[in-house]
Order: sequence, then C-alpha cells, then structure tokens
Amino acid sequence: MNSWQRCQAAGLTPDTARPRQFNDLDFDCELVRAARPVFARLQTAVAGTPTGMFLGDATGVMFLRNVGEKAQARNLDAVGAAPGFSYAEPDIGTTAFGSALVERRTCRVVGNEHFSANLHGLTAVATPIRNPLSGRMAGVISITCPAARASRAMTALARQSATGVEQRLLELSSEHERALMEEFLRAKRLRAGTPVPGSAPGDLCHHDRLTLEDAAVRLVAQGRGAVVDVTLSDGRIATLVAQPMSDSPGIAVEVWFTAG
Repeated sequence: MNSWQRCQAAGLTPDTARPRQFNDLDFDCELVRAARPVFARLQTAVAGTPTGMFLGDATGVMFLRNVGEKAQARNLDAVGAAPGFSYAEPDIGTTAFGSALVERRTCRVVGNEHFSANLHGLTAVATPIRNPLSGRMAGVISITCPAARASRAMTALARQSATGVEQRLLELSSEHERALMEEFLRAKRLRAGTPVPGSAPGDLCHHDRLTLEDAAVRLVAQGRGAVVDVTLSDGRIATLVAQPMSDSPGIAVEVWFTAG
C-alpha cells in the first residue's frame, strides 16, 4: 500500500503513531459553518449505531464528530478520533481520513490496513471536500465503525455528506461575494463623479441588480483582475472592474455606469 510506504519513509511505526492535539482552533471557520447543518441533518443516519462521522480540515485536523453510541464515542476518544486532534497521515499513519487528503479521492481502509495498531478493529471510508469555486482541497468527511459492522453504505454516506458541505461552501461564498458587491454599490451611490449624472445604482430594477450581482460573483471567483461590460434593461452599460485588494486577500469589484 502506498500509504504504508509513505509512513515508513517518514519514520512512523505501528506502535508509536499517535494523533497530535491542537489548541486554539477556530471552530467557527467557514468549513465548520458549512458542515454544521449537514452533520445535523445526517445525525439520524448514525443514531443508535457504533458509527462515527467526522469532519476534518485540509491539514487533517478534526473539527466535528457525530457518534451513534456512547460506548463507541468512548472508544474513539481513546484513540484520539475526536475534534482537536490531527488524523493526518504524518501523525497517525494510514487511515481513510488521511489517505483521502493525500490522494485526493475516496479511500476505504479496512482493519489491519490501518498503520496504527490501535485502529485495527475499525473500518473507515473518507471522501475529500473541495471548494467548488477554487477547486482546492477544503477538508475531508470520514465514516468509521467496527470492522464487523462495515457496509458499502458508508461510502455513499461519506460522498453524500461531502457533496452537502461543498454545496454549503458555495452558498456561503456567494453570500460573501454578494455582500461585497452590495457594499460597492452603496459606496458608489454616495460617491460623486459617475460618468453619467443621475445614473447611480440606486435606480436599478431588481432584475438588473441581480444580473450585476451574479456578474460580480463570477469575477470574484476568478480571483484576478478583469473588466466586464453588462448591458442593462434600460440600455445603460455597467462596467464591472475587478481588482485584487491591496490590504487584504480577496477581489474588489467596482461598477461604473455609462449611457448605452
């Protein structure tokens, strides 16, 4: 197994591999906010079973956990499978959780395929979460249970959960980008010197406002400077100018209005 080779090359041994604990984590980061409602909806899927469901970030640190039985929660606590601990491959060795992040695909690890001897009684499936705008790795969803209780439904649940989190990330990003666009529109209404007097954004119809917001979201998602012209319903031309911010990460979009 490639993962075992990576672990051995890093100097890990099955008896000494341990998860690292982290303090001062941001449990209100965008990934966690996106995943919370997904975990809440799927809590019934693991209720009453010895199944654990985990959310980790792109570095392998766990942030959320659902466990269907208290006894299994204690078992998972004993091996550090809990929020605040890293299950990244360099720390704990081969797990579905860590392998999904390294190999960027759905991974299943059964029993003694785990590198750590403490995990040999478990089977797990994990699926990476990708940011739908940037395509970058955002985190991982993992489902685990005792090896004797494993089923192929775990894979479907992991993928369903990851898709749900990705959709929520898209919604949160769009909300942020739309808010940025609204801020520029408000600023423009207060600023003098628009190319055409009297054509401030305050007189836009609902359809034109949505059209501009959608155009701004696309520009922000590109992550670079760009200029786009949009023809409004009354014939005016709205020029959207996207520029990287100088004092913080992100893209700022400004709108100029001219006669069509």
